[in-house]
Amino acid sequence: MMSKVLSSVTGMSNSTDELVRWDDSNVEPDIPNEDELVQQLIEIVNTMQQKNFARHRHGFRGTHVKVQAIVKGSMTVEKNLPHHLAQGMFSKGGETYPLAIRYANEPSFLQDDRAPGPRGCGMKVFGVDGTFLSPEGENAKTQDFTFNNAPLLELTDLPTCVEIFDIRNRHFDDKNGRESEIGKRQDKDLQFAPAGLPNQHFMSYTMYSQSAYRYGENVAKYVMFPTGQFQQDLAERAQITDSSDREQHSIWLRQYFQQHDAEFDFRVQLCRKLEEQSVEDTSKPWNEEKYPFETVAKITLPKGQDVFESKRRAFWDDHMKLNVWYGLEAHKPLGSVNRLRKELYKASVVKRAELNAADVKYVSSVDDIP
Repeated sequence: MMSKVLSSVTGMSNSTDELVRWDDSNVEPDIPNEDELVQQLIEIVNTMQQKNFARHRHGFRGTHVKVQAIVKGSMTVEKNLPHHLAQGMFSKGGETYPLAIRYANEPSFLQDDRAPGPRGCGMKVFGVDGTFLSPEGENAKTQDFTFNNAPLLELTDLPTCVEIFDIRNRHFDDKNGRESEIGKRQDKDLQFAPAGLPNQHFMSYTMYSQSAYRYGENVAKYVMFPTGQFQQDLAERAQITDSSDREQHSIWLRQYFQQHDAEFDFRVQLCRKLEEQSVEDTSKPWNEEKYPFETVAKITLPKGQDVFESKRRAFWDDHMKLNVWYGLEAHKPLGSVNRLRKELYKASVVKRAELNAADVKYVSSVDDIP
């Protein structure tokens, strides 16, 4: 079972000699039959979306189906960052970007909040300049980030993703059958690990990118670390139990932002030794003590907003999209888990739009969100 994640103290490294370049041939090994595997995964996820539609008469994403809150805020880049940290959208010290974050449970179904498991968030940052990976990003001037509340991703790599999603699809309504089949796998402990994650207030979670990205000329993982003491205390003060409401997370988040701001450090963990910091295998977290996270920006989410307001929630869920492949070339996604997202996210959005008869909007301003 996955133990509670303890965040390390941020430290600055003076040596950049050993930083791994993003285009090192060992960073992204070839995956046999990659295109075929991605297509298999797309078909599986689209089938799961269709099953959700049959049950709820609404089209959802492939994962992170249950929205808990949509919060607006800002990100301010730290001043006087050393060169190896002042990269991409973090190259302009003191620059402030508007942003919006969607918080959600990870599963592909509408999960009862009392059930433990991964929690995640997707963040869209606006007003970003630079060379983009896609026309969509170029037109919108946005950079997307995705996070989960564990430093590792048990799905590991593209082949494992296909295997696990196939099991989830075949046992979509059969938890016992799903767990029985996973329990026969050699990596069963890893696959069951997310069930051991703490079920606590979203604002107390440390949120990890899990997979790696280009960071200028190098490689990094990202983290959102809660810095407010009130937020950190919620890890102990606000834990979900069997007696909690099945919608407890959205209730708590709505109440929280009526009265409290939230603050996070945006930190990066640079890859210095590929043998110990695998890009391809997302099931192996990078040692935070040996390779510490370094703060590059501050995130502020102000109080006084209704983060579960119907228009805002419906607008994001039915019309907005996040895709890490629409961002800057300086933050290009790396590894097969990230490469699969390029086509999978597109296909998931098309399916959702088809089911809901709702056009996707490439939002270029945070003010476009209700």
